[in-house]
Amino acid sequence: MNSLALGGTQINAVDFASEVAAYGYESVLVGPLDTLPDGPSLFDVARERGVQLKTFDRPRSTVAGAHSLAALAKEHQADLVHVYGSWTSRPAWWGPCLMGRRPLVLTVYEMAVDSMTPRNTELIVGTKYLEEELVARPGGVRLISPPVDTRRDDSHVVSGSAWVKSLGLDPENLRIVMVTRLDEEMKATAVSHAIRAVGGLANTKVDLIIVGTGDAEIRLRGLADQVNASRRRHGIVLAGPMSDPRCAYAAADVVIGMGGSAARSLSFGKPLIVAGVAGWFRMFTPDSSAELFRNSFWSPDSTPDPVGDLRRILLPILADSEKRSLLGRYGREFAQLNFGLPAMAKRLVDTYDLAISGYGFKAWSRDMPLELRRLHLRIRGLAASLIRNRRTTDRSAASAFCNQEMEKTS
Repeated sequence: MNSLALGGTQINAVDFASEVAAYGYESVLVGPLDTLPDGPSLFDVARERGVQLKTFDRPRSTVAGAHSLAALAKEHQADLVHVYGSWTSRPAWWGPCLMGRRPLVLTVYEMAVDSMTPRNTELIVGTKYLEEELVARPGGVRLISPPVDTRRDDSHVVSGSAWVKSLGLDPENLRIVMVTRLDEEMKATAVSHAIRAVGGLANTKVDLIIVGTGDAEIRLRGLADQVNASRRRHGIVLAGPMSDPRCAYAAADVVIGMGGSAARSLSFGKPLIVAGVAGWFRMFTPDSSAELFRNSFWSPDSTPDPVGDLRRILLPILADSEKRSLLGRYGREFAQLNFGLPAMAKRLVDTYDLAISGYGFKAWSRDMPLELRRLHLRIRGLAASLIRNRRTTDRSAASAFCNQEMEKTS
């Protein structure tokens, strides 16, 4: 895995590892030690699910990564290597899967697949449009949505009342909840717009609770403090990270989210406003559900007035409890049908079975031309860099010589 911090893809990996054990697949998850955060981490989730989680030192090169992953695979007697995220695909291809001695499965839950990703492995994507775009890929492509454990993620089995009181909020207020990484990349823009939108609501009986942490947390806390000061009430709260945020979802009257967090909110039977990375918001309804699901509850689009757009979406849903109930029930049914963990885990097991029966030296070797092309591009880049450095050095030397000659004649 790419990270040991709390995040959608990492938690998905733990959930899958726990669920596929019933089919005879014992998993050992590994992640780079330098991504282990202070406070709640993926270890908390893995411990709760009974999943083995190990760390390794992040390698500084593909060769070092290949050696490291090969050693881990040998230590744990791995029969298959499953990589989440594309950055470790090459070390896995050159290391534990060298010459096809172990099958390689790739999960790319990003919104695009790098053109240099191995093409003859089993590939898992979480977005419908990627499945459509990559249908002709030699190794095949399989849509397995980021899973939601609809048995655990259910407002009927967990309560958020005590948690709300612990935050010092009025339990009678309406609550908008966001569970997200507070990262400048991809996440912080939507959070900033949400803070401003809720801060501008005339109804002061509405609170916004933001769960998570990241490199944008200090800036977002400052913004929340400014808005709270202007409203003269403590209604926008950054609650910090939670290894188990179920009580946050359960406490919500409305959820704003993207990706896996958005899907999870549906499992709790909560009305959902999908957030895009650049300032775009849309209500999840029976009319919009197919499109939003196809794009994995995500959008790169922007709008001229994102704060105003969000406020216009919030006002009617906050004012109509019956509509919130109807949308919540629809969302729960949609979640159970389209990304429930048991169904998604069965698809993953089928993918593992295919990889074990079909991947070998021939499939591995078909990606060698791609690696040679990558090497060629790397050499060209190095050569160009050397030429640029030489020209800079030559110009500097020539300039120094001219200055010396001018000093002689002056």
